[in-house]
Amino acid sequence: MTMLRAASILRPEASSVSVRGRSSPLLAQRLLWVIAGLALSVLPHARHLAPWVLIFATAAAALRVTMEIRGWPLPPRWLRIVVAFAALAGVLLTHNMTLNGIEAGTALLVVMAGMKLLETTTVRDLTVIVFLSYFAVFAAFLYDQSLVQLPYMLVAAWLLTATLMRLHQTSIMPIGEAAGTTAKMLLQALPLAALLFLFFPRLPGQFWAVPARSAATTGLSEEMSPGDVSELSLSSQIAFRVEFEGPLPPPSQRYWRGPVLHDFDGRTWRRGNVSFAPQPVQASGPTYRYTITLEPHQRRWVFPLDAVTSWPPRRTYRTSELQLMTPPHRPITTLKAFALESSPQYKVPGALPPGMRYVDSLLPRGRNPRAVALAREMRAQAASDAAFVEAVLRMFRKQEYFYTLEPPRLEANAVDDFLFNTRRGFCEHFASAFTMMARAAGIPARVVTGYQGGEYNPMGGYLIVRQSDAHAWSEVWLGEERGWVRVDPTAAVAPERIEQGLDAAMSEGEPVPGRLLRQNTLLSQIRLAWDAANAFWNNQVVQFGEIQQRWLLRRLDLDLGWQQLGLLLVAAFGGFFIVLSAWLAWRFRPRRRDPVAQVYGQLCKKLGRIGFGRLGFEGPSDYLGRVLEQRPDLAAPLSEIRALYLSLRYGPSPLGSELSRLKFLVNQLKV
Repeated sequence: MTMLRAASILRPEASSVSVRGRSSPLLAQRLLWVIAGLALSVLPHARHLAPWVLIFATAAAALRVTMEIRGWPLPPRWLRIVVAFAALAGVLLTHNMTLNGIEAGTALLVVMAGMKLLETTTVRDLTVIVFLSYFAVFAAFLYDQSLVQLPYMLVAAWLLTATLMRLHQTSIMPIGEAAGTTAKMLLQALPLAALLFLFFPRLPGQFWAVPARSAATTGLSEEMSPGDVSELSLSSQIAFRVEFEGPLPPPSQRYWRGPVLHDFDGRTWRRGNVSFAPQPVQASGPTYRYTITLEPHQRRWVFPLDAVTSWPPRRTYRTSELQLMTPPHRPITTLKAFALESSPQYKVPGALPPGMRYVDSLLPRGRNPRAVALAREMRAQAASDAAFVEAVLRMFRKQEYFYTLEPPRLEANAVDDFLFNTRRGFCEHFASAFTMMARAAGIPARVVTGYQGGEYNPMGGYLIVRQSDAHAWSEVWLGEERGWVRVDPTAAVAPERIEQGLDAAMSEGEPVPGRLLRQNTLLSQIRLAWDAANAFWNNQVVQFGEIQQRWLLRRLDLDLGWQQLGLLLVAAFGGFFIVLSAWLAWRFRPRRRDPVAQVYGQLCKKLGRIGFGRLGFEGPSDYLGRVLEQRPDLAAPLSEIRALYLSLRYGPSPLGSELSRLKFLVNQLKV
C-alpha cells in the first residue's frame, strides 16, 4: 500500500486509476464533473436528436458512475466494440445512411462520448470527453445563432475549461479557485478573439456559410386554405426586419410580397407549376431603399416591399409574378440580409401573356355555384371591370361581413359557405372569395400571400414584421393601361387592420399575440429594447462578412484584399508571439543564485565526494558537526567555515569581507 501511495505521488495520473476494483474518490469527483459538462453541452441539441441517442448517452453516464461508486470493473473490450458498432449503425439508420449534416454529426458525437465514458480510467480519457463537449457546445451555434444562445454557451465553455483545469491537478482544486482562474484566462483571451473576429480574412462565397439544416420552420406555404393565415397570425415569431435608408412608407403601402397562388380547386389555392416570361415594372411613385434581414424559413422567398425594382442579381431574381427569390438549391437556412429598392406605386406595362391569362381565369367546374352566379350578375350590372371590383368591395363594406381570427369551419364549397352563410373570416377568406368572383366575372385574378404592416422599433430604427402580420390579398388585371392592380378586400371590411395593425382590427376577446405586451408601456419598451439588441447582434455579429469587413477596413484606411490582409495578420500575430515569448522568457528567467548559498553548495559537493553527503533534514550546523566528528583533521577550516556561514546567513549585518573569507576557505579546503 505504501508503494502504491508513493507511485501515485510520483505519477499523478496514476491516482486516476481505481485500485483493485475499489473506487478512487478523486476519479469519482472528476468523473462527475466531466459528465456534468457533457450534459451541459448536449442539452441545446436535445430537441434535434433522436430520443434513443439521448437515452443511450444517459444510460452510459449512469452506468459509468455506478461502476465507479461500486467498484465494478469496466465492460470487456469486445462488448464495448460491439456496442460502438451498434450505435454507429443506429445513427446511420436514423439519418438515412449518412453521417453528413448537423443532426447526424451531432448524434455521432453524442453516442461516441457515451462510449468513451465506458472506458475512462485516466485523466487523458476524461480530457478527451471534455474536448468532445467543447465540440458539442460550438456545434449548437449551427442550429441557433440568436443572442439568447450566447450566455448559455459562454457559461458552458467557462465550466468546461474549469473542469479541464481541475482534471490536471494532483489534488482536488477548490471550485471557486478553478472558476476564478478560468474566468481570468477567458477575459485575457477576449481581446485576441475580438481581433481575430474582425480582421481574419472573410472569403466571398459559401465558405463561411453555416450548413443547411433538414428541419424547416413554419411560415407561409405554397398553398392557402381557409384558416391557414389566421392560424399563422397567432404566432408572434419574427419573420424579418427592415431598415429603410430614408422615411418609411405609409402603413397602407407596407405590403411584403410572397408566394403568388394561381390554381383553385374550390377550397384551396395553390402556387401551381407555372412559369412565364418576366414582366417589366415601371415605378409610378416614390421609391424606397432598404435592407431586409430574413429569419431562416427554409424557403427561397425574400418578401420585398411590393413591388421590388432593384435587387442583388447574383443572390436573387424576380419572377414573372413579381416575386423575389433566391437561386435554386439555395434556400434561406440562416439569417440573410438583402439590400433592395421598391416602388409601392407601380405599373406592369404591356399585354397580359395568353398563358398567364388562361391560368388566372380558370375555375373548377361545379364548385361554389352561388358565388359564380352572383359574380356574373354583378358584372352584368357593372359598366367595367374596375366598376365590378368596386361593387364587390362595396358589398363587403356595406353588408354584414366580419373580420375575425376565429372563423367558423367551412363546407366543401368554401366560398359559397363564407359569402352566404358564415360571413365571418380572416384575410384569406376575403381574398379567396374576391379572387374567385373576379374570375367568374371574366377578369384574370390571382391570390398573393405575404405580410402586411410591421411594428416600428424606435430604438433600432427599423420595422419588425412578425408571423402575426401574415396577410393575403388579390391582384386583378384591368387592361393594358393599368395592368395588375392590387385589391385588398380586408381593407374594405377592416381598414384599421391595414392602417393600424391587427390589434386595432380585433376585438378585446380575440387572441391577438403580444397584445398585452404592446398595451403595457413598460413591457413594450423592454420588448423593443431586447429586439434592438437582437437586431444589433444579428447585423453586426452573425451577419459580419466580407462586405462588413471591407467597410471596417476602409474606415481604418486599410483598403486591403483578403490575401494582403491575411499576410498582415500572420505578420502581426508572429510579432505578437515573438514579443510574448521574449517577455515570458524574461519573466520566468532563472533567478541569480544567492552567493552565500552558492559557496555552501560547493562545500557540500566537495564533502559529498568523500562520502559525507548532506541528508535532506540536516541544517548546516548539524551537517558540518557530523563531518567534524568523523574528520577531526578538518576541524580548523570547517569550524571557521561554519561560523562564517552562520554569520552571513543569520547574522544581523554580514560583512563583505566575511563572504570573501568564506570563498577562500572553501576553495582551499583539501579533502
